[in-house]
Amino acid sequence: MEVCDMTDFTVDRKKAIAFLSSFGESVEDLLVMVAGARLTGTVANSQFFLRKQAVIPPIQIQSDGKLGVSDLKKVVQFCKKGNNELVRFTQQDVGRQLTVRGGGMTLKIPTMKEIGSHAAVPAAEKSVKKAEDNMFTTHKNKQLEGHGEINVTNLKSLSGFQNFFTYPNFLISIHPEEGEFFIKAGKQGTMQLTIDTVLDNAQGPNKRLESRFGKWLMPCVAVLDGENASVHMGEGTSLFLVQNDNLLVVQNEA
Repeated sequence: MEVCDMTDFTVDRKKAIAFLSSFGESVEDLLVMVAGARLTGTVANSQFFLRKQAVIPPIQIQSDGKLGVSDLKKVVQFCKKGNNELVRFTQQDVGRQLTVRGGGMTLKIPTMKEIGSHAAVPAAEKSVKKAEDNMFTTHKNKQLEGHGEINVTNLKSLSGFQNFFTYPNFLISIHPEEGEFFIKAGKQGTMQLTIDTVLDNAQGPNKRLESRFGKWLMPCVAVLDGENASVHMGEGTSLFLVQNDNLLVVQNEA
């Protein structure tokens, strides 16, 4: 007889909504790792890699494990309907029924064994972990030469221009010596948008480093939190944006 471990934790309702809603509009399901005092969700595809974490009191985690959410929007909607302070999540292994309790309400929702948004994570995570281990100096045999910190407010505003450009391609340019982080959107001869942001605490060569991105950059940057992020990028590389324990990697155009 197969023995399955129960994943069981309780979390502040508003924190649950914020965490589960933070992976972008296109993410329909989610695999959550529950361990210690952290909830960790990681999603990936050919265009981006995103890992986000939420810290909760260890006493609120009754049992570590994996939690599969096949209908993310329905679970978020349920949490929003409640007026209680806490919600409790339980699941007897991924692929089994997910139960969410809040106040006097209980949601029982079927869960698929395969979580689509997580399918590409194991492969993507290998190269991302190598970059993290080498302090974001290389990725996929390319040098990440430029580093610094930016205010992401203007960068996040790109997500509001999704129907703005006929040719939504983007050039990101950083110049560590000059402390510059620059984005140009749109092709020559068409509508163009430029965004200038100061690159603080910059490290890298005295030259301009450039990388190109497609339309997927716009929804990707919408998932950034707060105001500030550490940036790591090289000539023709992916863009790494680190915010505390959260990490967004945007794939550049080949």
